[in-house]
Amino acid sequence: MARLSTGVLGRRIAREGAWVVLGQALSAIAALVSIRIMTELLAPEEFGRLTLLVGVAALALGLTATPKLQALIRYYPDAARTGRIESLRKVGIQLIMPLLTLACVILAAFWLLAGTWIGSAWYMGLLVAALLYIDCLRSLELSLFNAARRQRAASVIYVADAWSRPLMAIICVLIFGSSAEAALAGYIAGSAAVVLAMHLWMRLEGASGPHAPLDADEDFNKKLALSIRRYALPLAPLAIFGWLSGVGDRYIIAGLLSLQDAGLYAAAYGLASRPFLMLSGVVELTMRPVLQNAVAAGDRKLVTRTKRIWLLLTGAGAAFGVICFILLSDWVGHLLLAEQYRLATGLMPWIAFGYALYNIATVYTRFCYAFDDTKAVLLLAASGGLLGVAVMVPAIFLWGLTGAALSVSAGFGIQLLFASTLARRAVAGFSSPKQVFKE
Repeated sequence: MARLSTGVLGRRIAREGAWVVLGQALSAIAALVSIRIMTELLAPEEFGRLTLLVGVAALALGLTATPKLQALIRYYPDAARTGRIESLRKVGIQLIMPLLTLACVILAAFWLLAGTWIGSAWYMGLLVAALLYIDCLRSLELSLFNAARRQRAASVIYVADAWSRPLMAIICVLIFGSSAEAALAGYIAGSAAVVLAMHLWMRLEGASGPHAPLDADEDFNKKLALSIRRYALPLAPLAIFGWLSGVGDRYIIAGLLSLQDAGLYAAAYGLASRPFLMLSGVVELTMRPVLQNAVAAGDRKLVTRTKRIWLLLTGAGAAFGVICFILLSDWVGHLLLAEQYRLATGLMPWIAFGYALYNIATVYTRFCYAFDDTKAVLLLAASGGLLGVAVMVPAIFLWGLTGAALSVSAGFGIQLLFASTLARRAVAGFSSPKQVFKE
């Protein structure tokens, strides 16, 4: 019976993994094609400005929604077991929407009051706020689909969004001119179309209708909201440090060098990081729900097995990716970058090596999430973000853009060392799942 159960589990993981691979592969192709076309249509300065604007929306999303979305993923197995997915969804939305609305108002007001001072149009804040709102709606459904192991539905959304955003951006640039504003408007239009289609034609997790009453057990709802807040609280500052590690380098480069250098770096960074992000996404979206269910069930053997498979797949793929970029970076640059961006081709191997380390560190970070040690996650993000900046600034002064690429490897290498240590501590210190949900 145990052997039969293991075989069924393996087939389900393989089936889910196949959908994840398909979705991530098609999304990666869309991203690579988009970089090629956008670097032809936008000058490096405009491409750099577009990257900075998208980064603002990403930071706001991380501050307002991402910590609570992580909590929804954590508690989904318990909600599914007790038939309270609808309550989980509605409580999560009630906690997210006030902060999201406040962030949108702040962004719009900032650009309205300070747009001229920072050299940007007053309406840019409205565009960034719209992108934030749409991205939050999409991220909510993707988080719940992934937690429910509905990988086919999640893959459809990933692919649709990955293709619709650049397609609409290209159309807007061709119609309204080669500017960051036009491209950003295209991103918003593309994602909005996907979110609208998703709500019209897909069965959303826990969505029984806009007027359906919340669970009548008010004590349970309050306890659930409190648990989500407690889980998410240490993750709130995470957005700032994660943003520093992920996109903050563009702002540093723009400040210390120029917007043109930021655009060159962003294009090379996008190409070098994309295969590693795809690999990480494929493995994580397949293995993380398995890990969460194992933790919820208290199955230590499955936890250990999941960790071993996860690290093996991630490490092998990361090593292969680094070798490919060492040997083929010039060819990749000529194929996928416009001529004016090819000066940054030499940065790719260093960025690739950094992301190989990042992928392995991410595995350990997900174990901290799964075992409720969100304080460790915050510590990891803070140390990685701050040390990354501390390394990057002098490296840029010494070696320019090459120094920025070198600092990617250094920052993520330090993060990997911390992550492996803190993950072991999280697993060792975990006693039993929190009894928020009862049968």
